[in-house]
Amino acid sequence: MPKNKSAVLRYRIIDGCLTNSMHPYPTLEFIQQKIASQLDKPISISMLNKDLAAMKEIYGAPIVYDKQRGGYYYSEKKFSISEFPLTGEEIEALDFSTALLQQIRGTRIFQQFENAINKVIEGYRISKIEGIAQHQILQVEEPVRPQNSPFLEELLQSIIHQKALEVTYQGYGREAKVHQFSAHLLKEYRNCWYVVGYSDRAKNLLMFALDRIKTIADSKSRYIKVDSFDPQEFFQYSFGITQIHEAKPEKVVLQFTAFQAPFVLNQPLHHSQKLLKQNDDIVEIEYHVYITTELIMTILSYGKQVKVLAPKTLKNQIKATVQEMAALYA
Repeated sequence: MPKNKSAVLRYRIIDGCLTNSMHPYPTLEFIQQKIASQLDKPISISMLNKDLAAMKEIYGAPIVYDKQRGGYYYSEKKFSISEFPLTGEEIEALDFSTALLQQIRGTRIFQQFENAINKVIEGYRISKIEGIAQHQILQVEEPVRPQNSPFLEELLQSIIHQKALEVTYQGYGREAKVHQFSAHLLKEYRNCWYVVGYSDRAKNLLMFALDRIKTIADSKSRYIKVDSFDPQEFFQYSFGITQIHEAKPEKVVLQFTAFQAPFVLNQPLHHSQKLLKQNDDIVEIEYHVYITTELIMTILSYGKQVKVLAPKTLKNQIKATVQEMAALYA
């Protein structure tokens, strides 16, 4: 299959030229102009020849040059790459995608994705298997509920088209504030959506929970793209969703019991997880992370199956929290 989206778009335009009965036998120059105008990007004749060769190889396209008419055509009259059949593996992959989309339904944009896939694989979808629903053969943690992801579509469109928005945001226990906001990234965590973007008010990148956004409107401000922003680096030391500006990550060492060890080793709590020690009784693991509420809650969730060895400040914080919890049941 084509290696990138740009190539696929060019193949579709070429296919449209070769199947256009109103302008038969298009020349290379004609196809070249069509691609340039539709993609707003020039293409050389040599690249166009490579595309024709690729279409022959990938789709078996019967592209022929007619010397008398000075143009190209399909030697098979009804041929079109839009009619090119999917392989069994491709159908299975799209089936799987459709089933996943069913689990994150709730917004128009995901419904549009599903509709597009349905058109491609009509007659093959999992939902068409009589007596079997998607959730009976594939489940994710929890479907996205519309009320948990307000403004998702507006923010996604603003990222795609790089348009600034006027966002009124109210953090927990804080006053609502208006930001001229340039969205860069949408991130889902535990069935809640967050957006990272540049705020003119903060003069920095901020992260907003979508369910704490009060209003969104078009902004007259220009979109500000932070070229240095890298999603992986931005959340490199985050445990969960929290990202702390100017903070330094710390070395956290946890000791798990032998019972808990296989689960933690097979499903790392963080990408920085490093095995330090393992024997029949315990396993010691090191992490390089920010000390956040999510980290503390995760440690507490393991109860007596985990012990904090470092840093001392985190160890004391966990100890104090456990003592407070015990006092509630005294």
